[in-house]
Amino acid sequence: MEEVRVSGHGGGRKGSDIVCAAVSAVMQTALAGLLHYLKVNIYHKMRKGRISIRIPPELSGHDLEVSQIILSTMLIGLRHIASQYPEKVRIYSNGKLTKPDALE
Repeated sequence: MEEVRVSGHGGGRKGSDIVCAAVSAVMQTALAGLLHYLKVNIYHKMRKGRISIRIPPELSGHDLEVSQIILSTMLIGLRHIASQYPEKVRIYSNGKLTKPDALE
């Protein structure tokens, strides 16, 4: 996984939308893990309703493995949320909609 982007809102009231809060928590935890364990510049941007994370292409070896474990764990969390709230969370891989329960 090289890049992850999340956009949109869960559709609930601001500050009380459990789906939005869950997705944000999973994404922010993954970002915190990447920044903590990898001592390289991880591109990330957080704006209202959007979070993006990009792994540097030059990452290799142990750092690349760590990044993929963190991002894979993040994806598992997002897929669990999507399976519980399929009307609010959709996951795309390479531009194609994926099934929430399709763990890779």
